[in-house]
Amino acid sequence: MTSMLNRRQTLGLFGAASGAALLGHVPRAFAAGGLNIYSWPNYFSSESLAAYRKKTGVTPAISTYDSDDTLFAKLNSPAGAGFDIVVPSSSWIEQLAAKGLLEELDHGRLDFGSLDPDLLDRDYDRGNKYSIPKDWGLLGVIYDPEGVGTEIRTWEDFFKAGEKPGVSGKVRLSDSGWETIGPALWLDGKDWNAAGEADIRKAGERLKSFARNVKSFTALDANAAANGSIVLAQCNQGTARAAIGLNPKLKWVVPGPTSELWVDNYAIAKGAPNLDQAYDFLSYQLRPEVQVSETEYIGFPAAIKGLRGKLGTDVKNVDLIFGGEGVDFSKLTSFVVNPKTIGIYLQVQSEIQAAAG
Repeated sequence: MTSMLNRRQTLGLFGAASGAALLGHVPRAFAAGGLNIYSWPNYFSSESLAAYRKKTGVTPAISTYDSDDTLFAKLNSPAGAGFDIVVPSSSWIEQLAAKGLLEELDHGRLDFGSLDPDLLDRDYDRGNKYSIPKDWGLLGVIYDPEGVGTEIRTWEDFFKAGEKPGVSGKVRLSDSGWETIGPALWLDGKDWNAAGEADIRKAGERLKSFARNVKSFTALDANAAANGSIVLAQCNQGTARAAIGLNPKLKWVVPGPTSELWVDNYAIAKGAPNLDQAYDFLSYQLRPEVQVSETEYIGFPAAIKGLRGKLGTDVKNVDLIFGGEGVDFSKLTSFVVNPKTIGIYLQVQSEIQAAAG
């Protein structure tokens, strides 16, 4: 779904006053004694929601946002009071928790044992003190092997291929500063979460030089990759799967030496007025049949272990849902927003896009 494929666009806000100003409207009315969810659009299976309503008599009231900075700003303002469950990305868990905007989870009320251990105890929330993985995605590359003329295995391969005649001018990079700059940092042996200003700017210089080859920084349209107007692109596996469904000659890879794992998470908002109902809903969402329904609905894999074997045999390109065969989670890293460096990533991203013309 388009709303899912381009939804992870973050600007980075840390002040309650500036965040509240961006909201532009008064707080919504909340359902007393019900369940109030703040989430990405179209992020819950309608089938599962209907089954939960039939089971409990409770219809979740869902409000939506289109970026993590909007979520952060709203929870960090009076307009955020009254929400029970929120769905932040991995990059923002630490900041939300540091601001006291999330409840600590009672693990005794949830079945963490049913979840994929590769998605638990990650850097952004050790011990899953505040978050439960909902679903996940990867930063990878989709490309036309005929147009590129070589196999892409590393981010160095990606940069070299993008400079080739016939490829240059048909390259897509992310509009996220860390996803654009990250590969250059990784090739230099740097951790994007530990990189300081000098490291980020050095990596940015490589990207500014490469930018002349870039056609687009906007969300990748699967049709553009399928019809050849884009022949080399950063994207997630959901977009890649859609494009390969249109043009099976295309290839998808998660380049080395490392790449991004992003995880969207269930969390309970601090002061949730319907705490027991929130735990009941989360327990329901972790049921295997619901995890399967959610995966088939949104196109990204839910967090339950053994999920692949639970999907129907009629699901096309099922390996791509999980990022392809042989994805090594130990070589993946999740970005964590740091107030000291997020502004630098954003500034350098603006410079890279300006260099592209």
